[in-house]
Amino acid sequence: MALPKSKDLNRAFTVVELLVVIAVIGILSSLLLPAIQKARMTADRTDEMSSARQLMIAWESYAVQYKESVLPGYKIGLRAWNESGYEIAEVSNEIAAARYPWRLAPFLNYDFRSLYRGINTKSLEEMQQMNDGSYAYAVSVYPSLGLNTTWVGGDQNELGFSPTALSNFGKFYVQKLGDIRKTGDLLVFASARGSDPTDPSASPLEGFFRVRSPRFAFGQDERWAESIDANTPSSETGHVHFRYGGSAVIACADGHVESQGPDALRDMRRWANRADSEDYGLSPQ
Repeated sequence: MALPKSKDLNRAFTVVELLVVIAVIGILSSLLLPAIQKARMTADRTDEMSSARQLMIAWESYAVQYKESVLPGYKIGLRAWNESGYEIAEVSNEIAAARYPWRLAPFLNYDFRSLYRGINTKSLEEMQQMNDGSYAYAVSVYPSLGLNTTWVGGDQNELGFSPTALSNFGKFYVQKLGDIRKTGDLLVFASARGSDPTDPSASPLEGFFRVRSPRFAFGQDERWAESIDANTPSSETGHVHFRYGGSAVIACADGHVESQGPDALRDMRRWANRADSEDYGLSPQ
């Protein structure tokens, strides 16, 4: 004889019960999402800090090979080659070679994963699908960390390599490792964000080849926005991107890596070797 079916086994969920379950799931999701996002951000920052350390080893290796001369910041006419031995200026153009990624590439074994890490990894994967010329150009624009070109190595767009400027202002940017006064303070690389300079309408990516200080010449207004967060346009932060909870990864001349916010990086003593105050600006000697 068949046993009678239990009423409990046939009982369906009521609409109210379903709504309660959905509400509970929604509450749990809202509680977990910030934690997941924070964990992802922490992982990306750790990855970028690892990249910064590798970058500093390569930067120092360049100086050792070139008799203590630091990597030039930005200058048209500098030469660089890809791993197949072809000159970048011929594969792409001389602007790509002027930026630091290809000139530092031999000291990274041409592994651009060292330059495109954390939040920027996907950008490299997309670039690798391009033809050789486009790839050579694009990969020079958007490394995760930008170089402090103005004050470390020199930047032709900010008086670098100019005999007249060097005569008037003296050796205002670092050219030799021995020039550096406080290696633990001097910022060499920082988290960056920007768009291709030849296409200002392009959407910014999480990376850029140079970062610029909040001040340059004495008497000029500060170049950074008064208030800065992760959404401030990169043109108003010198391309430094404070993407990690209001902080940017920075790598200093002694090789150590840290995380700093906008207030700390407004101090010009972090940028310019000769700076003796937080509001330092370049002036004739």
